[in-house]
This record gives sequence, C-alpha cells and structure tokens, in this order.
Amino acid sequence: MDHSAPMGRVRVRFAPSPTGSLHIGNARTALFNYLFARKNGGTFVLRLEDTDRARSEERFETELMESLRWLGIRWDEGPDVGGGAGPYRQTERVALYRALAEQLVREGKAYPCFCTEEELEARRKDQLARGLPPGYDGRCRALTEGERQQRMAEGKPYTLRFKVPPGEAVAFEDAIHGPITFTSDALTDFILIRSNGMASYNWAVVVDDAKMGITHVIRGDDHISNTPKQILLYRALGLTPPRYAHHPLILGLDGKRLSKRHGATAVSQFRREGYLPESLAFYLVGLGGIVASDGPLKGMDEIVEAFDLARVSRAAAVFDHKKLLWINGRFIRELPIDTLLSHLAPFLETWGVADRFDRETLAAIVACGRDNAQTLRDFEAVFRIFTEPPTLDGTAFEGVERETARAILEIFAESCHQVVSLDEEGYITAAKAAMKRSGQRGRRFFMTLRKAITGTDHGPELAKILPILGKEEVIKRLKGALETL
Repeated sequence: MDHSAPMGRVRVRFAPSPTGSLHIGNARTALFNYLFARKNGGTFVLRLEDTDRARSEERFETELMESLRWLGIRWDEGPDVGGGAGPYRQTERVALYRALAEQLVREGKAYPCFCTEEELEARRKDQLARGLPPGYDGRCRALTEGERQQRMAEGKPYTLRFKVPPGEAVAFEDAIHGPITFTSDALTDFILIRSNGMASYNWAVVVDDAKMGITHVIRGDDHISNTPKQILLYRALGLTPPRYAHHPLILGLDGKRLSKRHGATAVSQFRREGYLPESLAFYLVGLGGIVASDGPLKGMDEIVEAFDLARVSRAAAVFDHKKLLWINGRFIRELPIDTLLSHLAPFLETWGVADRFDRETLAAIVACGRDNAQTLRDFEAVFRIFTEPPTLDGTAFEGVERETARAILEIFAESCHQVVSLDEEGYITAAKAAMKRSGQRGRRFFMTLRKAITGTDHGPELAKILPILGKEEVIKRLKGALETL
C-alpha cells in the first residue's frame, strides 16, 4: 500500500512533553517525522504536550528544541516560529478540548462521571481479586439527566468520559506493521476531560491532530494500544483519522527497553560527550533499517532521499554504544575540517584554547588529531600537545637507557638545526640523519622523541605534530627533556 500523500499535502507532527531531556527514542520519532515530511514536500509541526504542569519546565522545553536543532531537525510550525494551526502548546488549547468534549456530551457520545479516585481504586482491586480485567464499569453512564444535574448542583467534581460504542470493529492499515484490527468491546469508557479541567492524552492528541490537519501519525509502537481509542474519537467527531505508522522501540543490549541503566540516553548527553549530530542521526535512522550503519556515511539530505516507511523494520532496534562510537569516529575522519571546527567550537571555549590559535592552525591541529579520535572530547589531549609543553621527570624514559635517550635527543636536536623547517620533508631528513648518527632506530628512537616532544606515549604522528609546533618550539622541548635527563 502507498503510504505517501500528494506532494505538498503531507503534515506530520512531533509532540513531546517538556518534562525531561529529549530521549534518543523520541529523537528517532522526531527524525522519522522530519524525514517523511521532507521526502514528501510536506510540513513538519512541533507541538508541546505540556499539560503535566507539575513536571513540565521551561528549561526542558529549551533543551528539547536545542537538541532537535543540533540534530539538524527544523520545524515549519511550532511554539517559537508560529504557524496557521496554533497555538502549539496544549496548555493554550484547554478551552478547545473542553468545548469539543461538551459537544460530544450533548450528542450523547460522552457523559459526566462523578466516581472519585478512591471509588475507582476500590473497584479496580475488587476486579483483580475476582480475576476480572480492571477497567471502568460504566456506573455513571446509566445516570439520568436529573441525577447528573443534581450532582453538579451539589458541586461534586466530575470527569467527562467517552461512551465507547459496543461491538465496533476498529481496523487500520499501519504503514510499518500492516493491517491491525481491534474490537471496541475490549475497551471501557475512558476519560476525555479530567476533574481538574485538563484533557486526557487520547482526547488532546485527537483534537490537536484534527485541528492541525495532521495527515500521518508516525510514533513508537507502544502507542498501538491508543490507536483504537483515537480512531473511535475521530468517528465520534465525524472526521477521517490520519494514516498511522508505529515504529519499534529501542532496546538495550540486554533486550530491555532502553533506559539510563544502559548508559547515555539523552541527546544532550551525547552532545556533551562529544558525539556528532551527523553520526547520531545516521545511527538512529540506521536502527530503523533505513540505511546500513556499516555502509557509506550519509548526511541529512542523503538520508531524506533514502527514507521510506516501508523499509522500517518491524523488529525492535537494539542500541549499541560501541557501534555508535565507531560510526562517530568514521564521521570525524570524513567530515570537512570546517564542519568539525564548527562542532568543536564550544569544546575549544571550555578547554580555553579557542583564542590561542588562528583558524589555519586550529584546522591543522584538527587534521592532525582526527585519525585517532572517536569523539570530539578526544581532541582535548591533542590540543594540550600544542598548548602545554610536556612535564617530564626522571622516569619519563623508562625502558631506554639514560645515555641512549640523551644521545637520541641531542643528535636529533642538532639535526633539526640543520634543516630549514620541520615540515614533513624536513622532519624525515632530520630523523634519518639522527638515526644514522645515533645508531638507534624503530620504536626506541621514535618513542623517545615522542615522549620528549609531547610528553605522551601515543597520539598523532610526529610528522603531523612537528610542522605545527615549528622548529623553534621543537628544539626548545628537546632541550627541556635533556635537562630532565
């Protein structure tokens, strides 16, 4: 079945709750919606489901939007950019939810329920004790209009419940899972408006999607059980439901739903740890089977071209941090240097090195260290090579006799004096001359130089480091190492 829509008519939405950081599972949902909209020339809407006033915070809203933008996701309509279908926060749409719910009451499709939380909990326990499935027993459904008016006059709090029609088949074609069928007899009358005046999730999402003209709902398959309720609500409103696509959830390596116990799960956390937005987006889409995570790397435009709901796997995706780390390293090695510098900018500020070098030198250092880096944070040690001369002590050259190390450093220093510069050609010339005169070569020779010049036993090749340090600084560091010896 074709799950696309005519070009320009697609409208999809991402509707998170600003009650915490953007989880990578939700980030993948946002990506799928964004990619589908761009692939079909449609509109991507950002809507905030902020009716949980106790947990919704402005800082989470800000972080959520920053995380989406960092991933390369841009919305066409939303709370910060406006649009013709607003407002885009549920707390600003409360009156609409109430008015439409009362319309259903007048049409006999919903009713006020005066059961208290304590009464509902007592009945639920009784149902479980008798081996019955827990659910609302429809007690207030049978109240007469007079009984309802009397309770309202007494000031009793009430919810508005949807009157689930009996014996209705609820079938829909899921773009990922195929045909799915429910029966309304498996449902009990559910709440539309709570006693505090706030809309329930299922009611608010139907009203919002309908009023915003959403044509496709792409979300996690944990929402499949909500879909029959929502389709019944569309029918009650006399509207056609959108098309649905429920993608599998993301699991940890242990097969359980991904959570903090599996390590980083928030997009902002991956950002702080030095992952690239390109690699995280590529990996998340790869988890859905859209691209091969071990195949050629793709940028957002290429991912848009490759995206197809029909290719999304029905199997749960397993998140592997090591695989993501490997992909991140690949992107670090393949992205343009200017792009890496842009991503590194906040890290360079934190490390205090942003103003130490001109852009050409910054680019040279990044090019020098990219082959050994898996995350952006790995560049900190690379930059320290150029900002902090090594601090050595008497144990710095363990494994090499003191006199041998001294000879290597002295002779190499002399060889450096004899070349015009320590560019790659000059370094090779100086190294060959020093190896010939000292009689040392291989690991012992080069590790002694590396320790004296960088203070470390590993890192970028000396042939890449020395041209950036320059001849004067290299000789200065060699002399410092000789003084230590």
